[in-house]
Amino acid sequence: MFFWRNGLMRARIPPSMAAEEISTEDALDLLAPSEEALSTADAISATQTPSDDGPTLSEIEAVEERMEKLRRRERHLLRLDRLFLSRGINLSLTLPIFALALQLVGRRYAEGSPSWWISSVESGFPDATLSVVAGLLATIILLAWIASLLVVRSLHNTSRKVFLAEGQSFILRGRPFESLHGYEAINDVTRMAVTRVSGVLTVVTFSAIAQLAATLEGGLSDAGGVLVGLAIGGTFAAIGLDLLRGGSHHNTVERWGLLEAYEPPLHPSCPDRVFTEILTTWMDPVLRARFDTHLQSLRDGLQPGKDIHSAIEHLLHMRYLEALGELTNRQVRQSMEYYFRMDRLPELFENEWFDEETWTHLFLHIRSKCAPFFRLLSRLQHDLSDDLESLRADDLHFDVDMQNVVSGSGHLFAYLHNSGEESRKIVVKVQTPDFQPHESSFTLTLESSSALKGIDAHLPTLSNTTDDVHDVLARMMKHGEMIWQTLLPQHDGESTVTVRLEDTDGNLLGGKVLAVQVRPKLQERIRLRGGMAAVGAGILAALYRVVPWVASLAAL
Repeated sequence: MFFWRNGLMRARIPPSMAAEEISTEDALDLLAPSEEALSTADAISATQTPSDDGPTLSEIEAVEERMEKLRRRERHLLRLDRLFLSRGINLSLTLPIFALALQLVGRRYAEGSPSWWISSVESGFPDATLSVVAGLLATIILLAWIASLLVVRSLHNTSRKVFLAEGQSFILRGRPFESLHGYEAINDVTRMAVTRVSGVLTVVTFSAIAQLAATLEGGLSDAGGVLVGLAIGGTFAAIGLDLLRGGSHHNTVERWGLLEAYEPPLHPSCPDRVFTEILTTWMDPVLRARFDTHLQSLRDGLQPGKDIHSAIEHLLHMRYLEALGELTNRQVRQSMEYYFRMDRLPELFENEWFDEETWTHLFLHIRSKCAPFFRLLSRLQHDLSDDLESLRADDLHFDVDMQNVVSGSGHLFAYLHNSGEESRKIVVKVQTPDFQPHESSFTLTLESSSALKGIDAHLPTLSNTTDDVHDVLARMMKHGEMIWQTLLPQHDGESTVTVRLEDTDGNLLGGKVLAVQVRPKLQERIRLRGGMAAVGAGILAALYRVVPWVASLAAL
């Protein structure tokens, strides 16, 4: 038997042989390797799986090269879409309206053209009746609509391919992507966008074929009337499906292009780093993966004794103030010298993905989604600037905010700060009969904070002193406690939310009652109702012609 000691292999002699002397040859035979033994290289290779070799650099470069080609194609399609389809001329809206109007005109004058048309056109071209010309023009416009839908479908399909290639690139580099929050949501959004456009495209193609056939047939016979009904009904239904398709336009060309397509899950929590948690919650998975990579690259550039999480929280706060125009880029850079070494600041502010434009779009998006938090922050900043003595007078500062009008899910934010001499344990209860969950309870331990001690009665809004309003605000956010509760409305109309502060014995310390209105967005409501009405009108228009024709065939 053999064992290892101090890096050397030694032979363990059995007790029966311990008292016997062995020859040198026998000892060498014992130490000689077996013929069936594996070499070190063979043993290592036997424990490795094919996946241990990992992807080659050429495979990663091939994926990234394909992704860049797709992104260039998407950039051209996006420019075309914004110039002519979804914006600019807005052909996605005008083409179906013109096509439907021409179809109705052609049907109205199917039995005979008006006198002004006969005197001006039919006198020279007897076959060019108003019904035929309107029908042919309607067919041409429907074909143009088909072309525009093909562009939109190609755009969505390319965006999806870029998203999948981006995920494949992260996976090949050994970084998690499919496990990130929001991956399934964005994957479904990009897939459903292609499916919905394909559905509208199918209906429009069917309507164009029916319209061409009805125009050539004349539309006066029973079969021609069926074709007319299918053409007009198909156009109505396609307009309705296009309205119902709706959704936000997403892309992967712009760094913030997927933000509007992503809706995060419910969020009940007490975040320690509220800016970080809000931004990472609303980031799409691609931007979130880039953000995590950016953080990892900054860890080795920290000042001694500083942690990356506090540094990033301070950076996001300063970037928010910069986006508001309250701080300049130079002031933000100076504030980050406290956390990062001077030689790493260019990497922090000149990142390819997270530049000033990206931060501005991020905060604009998040302010539209989490407006209560930013209103709460603005009130606290106002109190620090203009009403500091009242803020100091309250040992326990409490503020709560929520959207005045809730469309979809509501976000409630509550902030507590203890300026007293001793720590306190507070129970915060959120109660509402009109939202889910009906009741939530948070037990918070508020440590004594010195954020408001040793500062002047009137803080300058912007100054070079160490105690300006933004520094004190950052300290208060760090020492206080924040509650973020997502609430789902159960019905439309006026609703109430009660927030109670209690001690551990159940005694009421304070609270607030919020009155909010729950209703869908007006634009969204018009879009949904208009889409349903158009689809219903299309079905009725088709059935109006098809049912009598089928009944007449059955009678035969």
